[in-house]
Formats: sequence, C-alpha cells, structure tokens
Amino acid sequence: MCVPGINRIFLLVIAFFMTIGGLNACLPGPEVRRSNAGEEPTPIPTPVAVSKPTYAVSRGTVVYEQVLNGRVVPVVDAALYFQTGGTVEEVFVEQNATVRAGDLIATLERAPYEEALLFAQSKLEIAESHLANMDSQLAIDRKRAELQVALVELDLSFARSRAGITPTNEQAYEISRLEIQLELARLELDEIETAIDPNLRTAVEMAKLNVTEAEIALEKTILVAPIDGKVISLKISPGFTVDTFEPIGTVANVDDLEISILTSDSVMEEMEEGMRVSIRFATRPGEVFIGQIRRLPFPYGTGDRANEDSSVRIRFDDPSVANVFDFGDRVSVQILISERANTLFLSPAAIREFNGRLFVVVVDESGNQRRVDIETGIKGRDRVEILNGLVEGEVVIGP
Repeated sequence: MCVPGINRIFLLVIAFFMTIGGLNACLPGPEVRRSNAGEEPTPIPTPVAVSKPTYAVSRGTVVYEQVLNGRVVPVVDAALYFQTGGTVEEVFVEQNATVRAGDLIATLERAPYEEALLFAQSKLEIAESHLANMDSQLAIDRKRAELQVALVELDLSFARSRAGITPTNEQAYEISRLEIQLELARLELDEIETAIDPNLRTAVEMAKLNVTEAEIALEKTILVAPIDGKVISLKISPGFTVDTFEPIGTVANVDDLEISILTSDSVMEEMEEGMRVSIRFATRPGEVFIGQIRRLPFPYGTGDRANEDSSVRIRFDDPSVANVFDFGDRVSVQILISERANTLFLSPAAIREFNGRLFVVVVDESGNQRRVDIETGIKGRDRVEILNGLVEGEVVIGP
C-alpha cells in the first residue's frame, strides 16, 4: 500500500542529492604537478669576459706642455691713486679718455689744506720779520762797534807816535790805557757777531719746514696722469671718499699689448724666461700666434721684488699682431716646457700606481702576465716617457 506523503518526501531528497552531485562534476579538480624526469634545469648564463685594452711600448717624441688661460693687457700701465685720503672734489676726465703725463685727473677737497698752508706761511712771515729786525739792529750795533775799534786804534797810534822811543810815564800810561780800550772794543765787536738769539733762527727754520709740509700736503690732493696713455678704468666721482694710496683707476698705453697669465707657483717653477709659446684666441679659431715668456715674477724671474704683480708676462714675436686684439681679450697659451726625441713612451692609461710605486702589467705572446716596476720621465697629454723597466715592443695590459 502506498503512502502518498512519504513518497513525496522521498522523491524530494533524491532530487537534492542528484543536484549536489551535478554541481561537483562541474567544478575543476585539484591541480596535479608532474615532473618530467627527462628535462634538464635551465643553467645560469656565464658572464662574458671583457677584454682589457693593451698598449705597446713605442719609441718617438714626448712633449710636456702647459696650457694656461690668460688675457691681453698693456705692457705699460700705472695705477691711479691719491697720496692722501679725503673726499673727491672734482674729476676732470672720464674713463677711456686719452691723457698725457701730468694732465689733471681729479682733486680732493682742498680748503683745509689751503688754510693750513696760509697759516704756516703767516707764521713764517712773523718769524722772518723778527729775525730781520734783529739782524737790522745787530747791523747797526756792529757798525757802531767797528767805529769804536777804529777810533781807539787811531788814538793809540797817535799816542805811540807822540811818545817816541822813550815815552814819559804819562805817555806810557796813556798808551797802556788805549791798548786796553782797544781790546775791550774788539771784544764788544766779537760779542755782536754771536748776539742773535738762536731760537729766532730755529723758529724761522721750523716755520719754513711747516710751509714745505703744508705745500706737499696740498699737492697730494691733486691727482695727475703718471704716464701718457688711456684711462682704462676710473671708479671715482665727486663726493667719493678715498683712502691713502687706494687704487681708483689705471692709465695704460693700449698701443703696446702683451699677455698676462696668473698661475700657481709649482707651474712657474717649471718655466723660464724666453720659453716659446703658442697663443690662440677664442675669437680667431684656427689661428696660432707665436710669442715667448718676457718676464716671470720674483723669485722665478727678473720681476721686481717690490712689484706686487705676480703674473707671467708674454710678448708676441711680431708686435704688430697685438694691434688686431683689444685690451682684456681672453687667450689660451700653450707653453712648451720640455721635449724628448727618440725616447720610449707609453700611454698614461697603461700605468698603474700603488703607494707611490709605478708599475705595469706586461703580457707575453703566450698570455703570461707579470708586473714590472717602471721609472718615468716627462709626461705629455697622451704619452709618458719610460726611463727604466720596459723595452720597445713590449705589450702592456691596461687596468
């Protein structure tokens, strides 16, 4: 006998489990990793060896040069400065003006110095007046004393002539009295010769000295051109305050130019006056001008020890060449310091150094390498002279 309610439930349960089974069949199964025993693992690539450069020991010429920067400057120039401090009162020229030696450039305020000079001159006049008055009075006193001496000499001469060879007692007395008077008159004349007060003469001399000093002080307020030339710099104007010997400009002969170089002491130690140089201008590419070192500063050459100019001066072989350039143009100067012909050399890139020791690595035809200590000479831009340690034709491996 069939129970309808139970059958219905049974059928629903069967249908549920059938649905679950269908869903599981649709899901992907677990991943199965399989190894192929016949495959080899991928090896790590071996680094490619980079070949090092090699250099041959060769024979030829090695040139050691210095290439320095310089500028075109006048051969002769002079700084402008006042010999005293003060405030600028007037300026009579402008920059780039052409001047002659002695031309007035500028002045400082002169009123205080002019007053000081007038005061000194007045004191001199007073001192000279006092001395002149004293001299005049002494001249009168001297003339009076001279006349007194002459009068006593006259009386004494007359008394002696009257007394004759055998004077009486009265005559002898008169002669003796006149001799004494003559001696007194002469003493008075001698005293007049030294009667001027030495302080008066000293006062006059001191007043003259004060006048001279005031004149010099006033003269120092005037600035004149020290040489013929062109005012290439001037940095003052009325009201500008200057110190004693403070440079305020430059006058130069711009018709005579040369090259000035500032460099280190170590480089100047390698130079000599008269060394040949090659000169190149950035504004004239491809052109090379020849010159020579005219002057090295003290103590490396003939430069004046007292001159503060520490530049190396180079002149053109052909002075007319300088006429195509302007003051201040920048140049490159190549100086030949030394040169070795028919000598062994090697590229500087092949030479190694360790703790001051120079060495190279030489390789033979079989590839064997060995270290060799070397001694070098002069060093050029791409060649180094080899003095000891290598022979021509050997091959050196770079670092």
